Amino acid sequence: MGKIIKLQALWRGNIARNKYMHMKLSNRGTSRYFTSEEANETVAKGKTHDTDMDRITKKHTYKTGAVYNGEWKGGFRDGHGVQKWPDKAKYEGSWRYNRAHGKGKFTHVDGDVYDGDWAYDKANGFGVYTHNNGATYEGMWRDDLQHGKGVERWKDGSEYEGAYRKGKKHGYGVYKWADGSQFEGQWAENKISGLGIYSWLDGRKYRGEWRNNNMEGYGFYIWKDGRKYEGQYKEDKKHGFGIYKWADGRKYEGFWSFGKQHGLGRYVVPKESVEKYGLWEDGKRIEWFDEDAVRDINSGDTSWKEHFKKPDSVNYVEKGADFTKPKGFDMRLIEVSERLGKIDKN
Repeated sequence: MGKIIKLQALWRGNIARNKYMHMKLSNRGTSRYFTSEEANETVAKGKTHDTDMDRITKKHTYKTGAVYNGEWKGGFRDGHGVQKWPDKAKYEGSWRYNRAHGKGKFTHVDGDVYDGDWAYDKANGFGVYTHNNGATYEGMWRDDLQHGKGVERWKDGSEYEGAYRKGKKHGYGVYKWADGSQFEGQWAENKISGLGIYSWLDGRKYRGEWRNNNMEGYGFYIWKDGRKYEGQYKEDKKHGFGIYKWADGRKYEGFWSFGKQHGLGRYVVPKESVEKYGLWEDGKRIEWFDEDAVRDINSGDTSWKEHFKKPDSVNYVEKGADFTKPKGFDMRLIEVSERLGKIDKN
């Protein structure tokens, strides 16, 4: 068969802080079923399939030890039949031109079962795959691989419904975890990539860009207590330029490095009409700048990088940074927000 279908290893993930797990795709197929050697064994050289020939029912044992019991047209398995292999694997269903074709059920030696449409010895069309641990896939197949729309369900209540391509989650899909968290958005090659919305059970939500299962690019993160962040991410952490707002109205607008405030930033307390400009290093503010210094920094007349306490801190700041927003920052946020609106409408 080339490779009998095997349900991909169950994709598990919970992109919560300190709680992320990803099981890779696993194809445990085998090539010893539906072989050309078996197919050719009962067909005389040069003989073609005669559609006008009446079907007969008989049993045949192949040289491999596999046993077929069912309908034939000449030397071709054709009609309904059951084939069992020495390792106890079994196919029961329709045959055409000596191949599994039509509706059929294949039971693997480990208990996994595929029940659905077949074409030329491969799962093609709609089918249901039941894993021996209770997990299921119900949906479309192409050449033994999940392809098209489908739904995967696990015993713990987790579920994915969406698009597949060549056996992997690819396109738009919704994944619901047993703990109540959920991701809705784009997938690529079995990974969360593109635009999407991740909601945690505790009320947190991230709406934005993703890459390889990580928040990466521009996004919006909100907490249940009212805190908000909008800006850039890298490898699941605030990185680049971003705006962090507290529930009481305070705001930090500036640069970040791998989850921590790092570089130039503006601190605002609207209730007290306070606006300060400072320098942060590894998450801690180390200096405030007066108006003259801010003006000089924004005009490029002074170097602020020498104010860092640690020698290597300068390696984690953006070239040419000052207290103004990076060019195009607001436009990118607007663009991402508008594209996310299309996902919200699904």
